[in-house]
Amino acid sequence: MTRTFRRGRAPRRGAMLALIALLLPVVLLFLGFAVDLAYMQTTRMELRAAADAAARAGATALSQTDDPTFARTTAKQIARRNTVAGSNLLLRNSDIEIGRSVEQPDGKWAFTAGVTPSNAVRVTAPRDAGSRGGAVSLFFGGLIGKTDFEPIQSATASFLNVDICLVLDRSTSMKLNVTGQSGGMYTNDPRFCSPPRSTSRWVALDAAVRVFIDELRASDAEEQVALATYSSDLASTMGRVCGASSSPSSLDAPLDTNLTKITRAMDDLTTSVWNGNTYIESGMLTGLGALQDARFARQNATKVMIVLTDGNENVGSAMAAAAVAATTDVTIHTITFSDEANQSLMQSVAAATEGKHYHANTAEELRDVFKELAATTTALTQ
Repeated sequence: MTRTFRRGRAPRRGAMLALIALLLPVVLLFLGFAVDLAYMQTTRMELRAAADAAARAGATALSQTDDPTFARTTAKQIARRNTVAGSNLLLRNSDIEIGRSVEQPDGKWAFTAGVTPSNAVRVTAPRDAGSRGGAVSLFFGGLIGKTDFEPIQSATASFLNVDICLVLDRSTSMKLNVTGQSGGMYTNDPRFCSPPRSTSRWVALDAAVRVFIDELRASDAEEQVALATYSSDLASTMGRVCGASSSPSSLDAPLDTNLTKITRAMDDLTTSVWNGNTYIESGMLTGLGALQDARFARQNATKVMIVLTDGNENVGSAMAAAAVAATTDVTIHTITFSDEANQSLMQSVAAATEGKHYHANTAEELRDVFKELAATTTALTQ
């Protein structure tokens, strides 16, 4: 009887154990790297969020107080409330820069530290070896010879505080109808000694101003608005009859964030009797005074004047007032309302301060102009 023996397979258990022993450190290395990589990404996100929050808080504080010290303190307080890699983010004063952001031709905003008037706060949030919080320790970094990493994130928050003065024409012609009439108004016209009627240019202007105020209220910017009106010194020739005044212009509402004061002043003017010629220069100088009044004007606010007329200046020089405005960093936007208004002059007035000129023939067009101006003057960047 013949027996057949089959050769058994060589045992592999020992070989597999050897392979596992060889690969296990590699697997652990990759696993540790993956854990640390995820941790690093989370830390960067936490640091970015903390920098954003601190910058926004600092910018808000600066916009409300004009105080760089308070802005820095606020930014540090908000940063400390944010956790980064398990500990609160601690900033130094040097990590918080106060400056100005300016829109560039390509639509982007560029920040420059130390420039005034300030409208921006840039926060650099470091977690490196030299920061107050120190570098961030890794869980498995020792496996590859790097025990920590040093992320840095920065964020800039910009605001546009705007001080605006509306400089409006209340000459006699503003009591003419919006459509179907041009020229002046004589003293024998029954409207001369009456408040403006519902079909008048003034009432159309009143409605447009209310659209402007509503748009400002809906914006994120912090606006102050003043109201100045102008006519001329008609009392010197007529005496104080039918609203003739010896003061060619008046400040009807100083700068204030309470925009209801503007609509109330418009209510008073709409129900009052007034007359006069067109002394645009006087109204503009009164508006400049309102924008520079240290009691109300904000140092870091952009200064904007909006000048409306329905006619031709017959007293003074609007260009002379524009030249003064150009030296004080006030931007003037001009509006002509009616066919007989001197568009060429008001275009030149706006150009003198790099402002824009708008023309409206109808009440609807005038409302659209004021709506666009509200959007233009309250642009906000972060």
